[in-house]
Amino acid sequence: MTETMTGGRAFARQLAREGVRHVFGLPGDQTMHAIDGLYHEPSIQFVTTRHEQGTTYLADGYARGGGRPGVAFVVPGVGVYNAGAGLATAFAASSPVVFVAGQINRDGIGKGLGLLHEIDDQLDLVRPITAWQRRALHASEIPEAVHEAFARVQRGRRQPVEIEMPPEAFSEEADITLLEPAEDVRLPADPDQIEAAARALATAERPLVWAGGGVVLGDATAALTALAEYLQAPVVTTRQGKGAIDDRHPLAAGSVWVNRRMQPLLDDADVIVAVGTHFLGNKVAAEKTVVHVDVDPAEIGRHFGNPIAVVGDAAPTLDLLLEQVQKVRPPAPSRADTVQAFRKQVDDDLRAVGPQGAMVDQLRAAIPDDGVLVPCTTTIGYMSHMLYPAYAPRTYLSTSYMGTLGWGFPAALGVKVARPDVPVVCATGDGGFLFAATELATAVQYGINTITVVYNDNAYGNSNRDQRERFGGRELGTELRNPDFVQFAESFGADAVRLAKGADVGPALRDALGNSRPSVIELPMDRLPSPF
Repeated sequence: MTETMTGGRAFARQLAREGVRHVFGLPGDQTMHAIDGLYHEPSIQFVTTRHEQGTTYLADGYARGGGRPGVAFVVPGVGVYNAGAGLATAFAASSPVVFVAGQINRDGIGKGLGLLHEIDDQLDLVRPITAWQRRALHASEIPEAVHEAFARVQRGRRQPVEIEMPPEAFSEEADITLLEPAEDVRLPADPDQIEAAARALATAERPLVWAGGGVVLGDATAALTALAEYLQAPVVTTRQGKGAIDDRHPLAAGSVWVNRRMQPLLDDADVIVAVGTHFLGNKVAAEKTVVHVDVDPAEIGRHFGNPIAVVGDAAPTLDLLLEQVQKVRPPAPSRADTVQAFRKQVDDDLRAVGPQGAMVDQLRAAIPDDGVLVPCTTTIGYMSHMLYPAYAPRTYLSTSYMGTLGWGFPAALGVKVARPDVPVVCATGDGGFLFAATELATAVQYGINTITVVYNDNAYGNSNRDQRERFGGRELGTELRNPDFVQFAESFGADAVRLAKGADVGPALRDALGNSRPSVIELPMDRLPSPF
């Protein structure tokens, strides 16, 4: 059915058709007609952040934590640049973020006239950190652009996409046809590839499963666990893959993310099934048989010479792989005792590194089983990647290879918007927290009641440790003078408490679970040793 409406109205209505319920954005000159369109769409809440970086950080947390696309919306030029760190992180983590940007006046694009927020060329700017880009110049093109964006982030490898429109496209009226929503598409690998993988596993005596973020993002945890149980294969996860198997499962062996302690288990395996992963971080011998399952064919073989390639979405592919394996071999005898003994040895070694082992244990003891932990790029985060047990998918998020300092707190806000009934905890450092701490205003304004634990060593701790250990103690640029974090948080209307140095965060965290406002817990501490 064709209707006459403004492009801004069409934009909002097509977003609603695609199932959007939240847009994270900042209004500005070229986007005001789109904002007005959103005003008239009551099914969508517009969440205003206090910096454009927050739009993409929150959208990323929303997408990965909630399992549906996140939408960020900014003005052109400087707004796009400011949002770039979050967009890059979402790209690294294969997060389905739809990034919407304004543009300068239609007739000025590409002419270098010095118009407000003008850059040349905005599509080129976002191309390295998005999987697809489109510019819609007229109102009539907006529904198709929005629809295609959502189709792209709901099939294949679900990395961010970008669409952009000039102000005239939002303001002008046109006869417009809205489209039916894009479907979520998950396709299995080719049967010949699946059969080849099954043949490799038919005689495997010590198979191992390496689970990456694609298992979690592909909702493939049940399928992966079933395959591992049949093979009695220990499962190691990447930091992105935490939650791919319940860490309480007897075959859950721990995390491989640059964790040298896991190397003996990898060396012992005769066949490795790597699923939804860059397959990077620990050494795998060149002669090892590797089955690499990934939805993106470009990832297969990137870091390991000649694996058995299985290109498809993880969940349907693993279901079919298990069916084929059941045809060529019986169930394997239990290896649970061996796996658990190995894991205990690894975890004990991690806890012996220093105080951060106990700090991670305190977090796990206090966070409910279904709670979400979002660790920022901090020493506590690094230890969490290796030691924190995740019990379910989408309960543990990280920055993937981008290592984005400051991402944790705003990403946790996005998770909480997507899952308001689930406890969400951010573990961050004093340096990283202040990158986006003004989003406390956003949290208070919209009732986004996260709990943020600030581990305060008055330094960019990881870099400071490098200076002390590798550069003869020559410290420059890494020591920090911080505000009073309690007064700072309370000035926004959040709850806050400062603990004694070395205190257990558990009691304060449990108290904060019942708060009706965002909470900040500051834990002063000494600088920590390397967990590596």
